[in-house]
Amino acid sequence: MSHPHMVLRTVVFLLMSAICILGCLAQTPEVKQPSPGSVRVEIPVVIADREQIVAYWTSETGWKSELQLRNNQTSQDLNVTPALRLADGSETNLLPVTIKPQEVKSVDLDAAISAAKAPQLVGAYGSVVLRYRSGSTATLYAAMMIRRTGHPVAFHIDAMGESPEFQLGGREGVWWLPNDTASDYLILTNQGSTTIPVDLSLYDASGKNSTQKIILASRETTRYSVRKLVQAAHLGGSYGGIKVSAPSHAGSLDTLHFLFDEKAEFSVTLKMFDYNQNSNLEERDFAKTAVWTLRAPMLALANPDPALAFPPGITLHPKLLVRNTTGKSLNAALRFVWRDDKQTGNAIGPALRLNSNETRLVDVGALQDAGVIPKQANWTSVTLTTNGSPGEVMAVAASYDETFHYGAQTPFSDQLNFRWEGGMWEYDTYHSSIMTAGNGGTKPMRAALTIFYNQGAEKYELEQTLKPDEQMWVDVGKLIREQIPDKNGKTLPSDLTMGSYEFRDLTDTIVGSLFEGKVIYDKTYGHVAYGCAFC
Repeated sequence: MSHPHMVLRTVVFLLMSAICILGCLAQTPEVKQPSPGSVRVEIPVVIADREQIVAYWTSETGWKSELQLRNNQTSQDLNVTPALRLADGSETNLLPVTIKPQEVKSVDLDAAISAAKAPQLVGAYGSVVLRYRSGSTATLYAAMMIRRTGHPVAFHIDAMGESPEFQLGGREGVWWLPNDTASDYLILTNQGSTTIPVDLSLYDASGKNSTQKIILASRETTRYSVRKLVQAAHLGGSYGGIKVSAPSHAGSLDTLHFLFDEKAEFSVTLKMFDYNQNSNLEERDFAKTAVWTLRAPMLALANPDPALAFPPGITLHPKLLVRNTTGKSLNAALRFVWRDDKQTGNAIGPALRLNSNETRLVDVGALQDAGVIPKQANWTSVTLTTNGSPGEVMAVAASYDETFHYGAQTPFSDQLNFRWEGGMWEYDTYHSSIMTAGNGGTKPMRAALTIFYNQGAEKYELEQTLKPDEQMWVDVGKLIREQIPDKNGKTLPSDLTMGSYEFRDLTDTIVGSLFEGKVIYDKTYGHVAYGCAFC
């Protein structure tokens, strides 16, 4: 999964696989043998109190916050109690939410605040803690959608838990101010009960930096304007790097950075990444290629997909911001797997030599103009490989027209898994959703998509064999409109408007090599918001 997406903090590879297995043991009665090279980790299921935390919510005037909760279990209801924390860390419980198996529920925070009779939460912001009792943290998928009322401004924020074993480290990101009217919020959240001293460092594109010290009190949320910080530091240019580092309790630190421009009518989430200097390649080399790899699954290219319903003549300007987070020079290489409505293909991108703390802009639109990627292509996945260790190179992808009103983005991630539990998809007159899963491994595999609906009680199933780098590409609206049957001959109801979903690797059911992505587009505003799944 943000996240950015999926987006859980990675510890040791075997431990991560074990956590995902825990969330699925009770759901999979047939125990299959591991594929060659896989490892089965047997851990007893322990029913215990669990927590996930969303870094940000707001009920300030003009903003709407919607909490999306999905029960990943197949046979038991899940009871979740959300609690809203104010910026100072003080906490108020909302009413509990009961979620049926495979159901996804939406909670309007304004309505929930009213129902809880908590006027102190009106016009405020902070973080959210979600408490539930289950056999695994992975039984709950949670995300926050924050929207600007009357504007195509929307942000997807994934929930995550604390990582007590993660002490020295922090969060890495990029800043981008593409015009003079965009505003931005940089959110720093202390998930835990211990005060965290942090260094907040900003870099220009060349690596020149400015640092300030900040103290984050217990459960505190602070909010900054990067534009103001950049101006105060006399850093030039329109993009650069962000480093938020902590000498201790780094696993309790979460960050979020997003842009919004009501005049230009656009918004962007600039996903940030954990950086742990003790992380090594063996722990994060999920495909066993001996090279650390990041993937962005759904970069919209210059020629927009007609499914997005942008006005005729709109041309997007896809770009990447690639950043070296270290004090040494590093190499990075780019690869593209593009698609249009008839075919797919591969293209080799530029090889980059990144200087210390440098942020480099890669103009993907120029690669299309030069014929590296065909001009008629609508989408591409982006694969970035580097000679660095995990977290030493990061990237952000975005694609907007010259007005910034129309466009989309897709997050990078290094995660591969055998099972991804997705949150809410939407379809109606003004919205639809496109989902994808790809083969990040080195051998062909069989992938399955299951769409759950009717409060999780019914399902629609598709399967596809994928070669390495190939993707399964699903437009939910097209499935409903055209009444396309699934592998069992079943069609989705014509009046269906929402549900949840999951992707599974049917070839390697223990470790897996799937990566995933999803976008939901809004025809009213021309806005496309991405979402991530939960391993």
